[in-house]
Amino acid sequence: MRLKKSLAGAVAAVLALGVMWGCAQEPPASRNASPEAASPPMSVELDLDKAVAVDLPKLEGTLKPASFRTSDGREGWAVQIPGNLPLATPAYADGMLFIGGGYGSHEFYAFDAQTGALVWQIATGDDGPTAAVVEDGCVAFNTESCTVIVAEAKTGKILWQEWLGDPLMSQPAIWKGRLYMAYPAGQRAGPAPENGRSHRLLCADLRTGKHLWDCAITGDVITAPVVAGGKCVFTCFDGTSFCVDATEGKVEWEKRNSGTSAPVVAGERVILTTKEMRDGRSFEGIQQADMAGGGNVRNVAAREEAKYIDRDKGGGVAMDAEAAKKLDGSVGFASAPEAAKLGQANDHVGVQTVAGAWAYQGSKVLYARGQMMNAQGRTLNCLRESGGYAWRAECRGAGVTDETQVFSPPALGREHLYLCSGMGHLASVRQKDGAIGFLYATKAPMLSQPALAEGNLYVGTSDGRLVCLKTGSSDADGWTAWGGNAQHNKTE
Repeated sequence: MRLKKSLAGAVAAVLALGVMWGCAQEPPASRNASPEAASPPMSVELDLDKAVAVDLPKLEGTLKPASFRTSDGREGWAVQIPGNLPLATPAYADGMLFIGGGYGSHEFYAFDAQTGALVWQIATGDDGPTAAVVEDGCVAFNTESCTVIVAEAKTGKILWQEWLGDPLMSQPAIWKGRLYMAYPAGQRAGPAPENGRSHRLLCADLRTGKHLWDCAITGDVITAPVVAGGKCVFTCFDGTSFCVDATEGKVEWEKRNSGTSAPVVAGERVILTTKEMRDGRSFEGIQQADMAGGGNVRNVAAREEAKYIDRDKGGGVAMDAEAAKKLDGSVGFASAPEAAKLGQANDHVGVQTVAGAWAYQGSKVLYARGQMMNAQGRTLNCLRESGGYAWRAECRGAGVTDETQVFSPPALGREHLYLCSGMGHLASVRQKDGAIGFLYATKAPMLSQPALAEGNLYVGTSDGRLVCLKTGSSDADGWTAWGGNAQHNKTE
């Protein structure tokens, strides 16, 4: 158990958010637009200096919701969680929200999703609860240090927990009564590393914790394993992607494809972002590969320079490098443990702290109705499955540079994308053409992807506030955890 100190959330610049349409044009040369693009995209410009400002409520005390109203008529509420720590994506199920108290916290909470009222809370023996997943009446999450926990979603009663290793920087997945979780090998009674491979992927019974199988992998998993079509697919922080039979644990293929995000599986394709070095510069693009073909690459598109994943840059929107170092210090990490393998993560995606890896999400791709979409650097990309752009949006405004990763990965509504930013923005963008639904500037930096349920957007801030925006539209629904569901693979 490491000595803990509370830490105030990261301070961020105050920006506003707005939009204006531009005519179709070639992407600006300064953005190093992808040479793979088949046609010039319809271009949308997001002017972050033309904002609808939203004042979140001043919260008196903790765990007590307070309401707010936007100037254009939407309502919402916010709750301050003790500790003022960066929060991960909340999970939704059966009218409740589930969220940990943040990196460094020893608490996990359930709230009423409509009112923000506290339903239950539990103390964790170790710190740093990740984003949760909920299925079959169970809520599962892990702590950064160093335990996986499964509880009854309705009551918070702990069904089982197990110390797996230090640190745990990704979150679990659930599929057909099984839990999938990465952990460092060789600690306590766990299996020793195999062939120099530092980590294992565990499959355990969801309700009992009984180990069903595990297999050796090359490092901790970026954000979470993804389960689809009976396969568990994931990318490690060293850039290696794996496909494992989700029932038996057999590694079907692995590929050193320089992956920089968790994948999405769309039919027989694995789609993720990958890195390429050109003349000493980092470039990131969207790669399609064949699931059944051993991960063989079909194509790479939307490849642009990505300074935010350069060494020592912190990995993008998750949190800046200095804030992450302070958070690590607050939980007793003068330097990261060897088990974290952060030298590899720093070389590959610029993450050099446990807090940074805990929060890192990359430029994860969404798939819906023949389109691939992601937030990548200061652009939003929408590519047709058949080739070429449908549209492309570029963010401009104070504080936005070529080194900025503006948005965390979007959440997928029926017709819109829903986004939040490290500078405090909330936005909805129509998937069909990039038209804007709403654009707000809250002055509250947000690190992780939002969740969507019953017309509401739910997001955590970097200073420990859980925020609900009532969009007034049934479009904001069905994205109930990071990645959309307990398998982290929601598609349309």
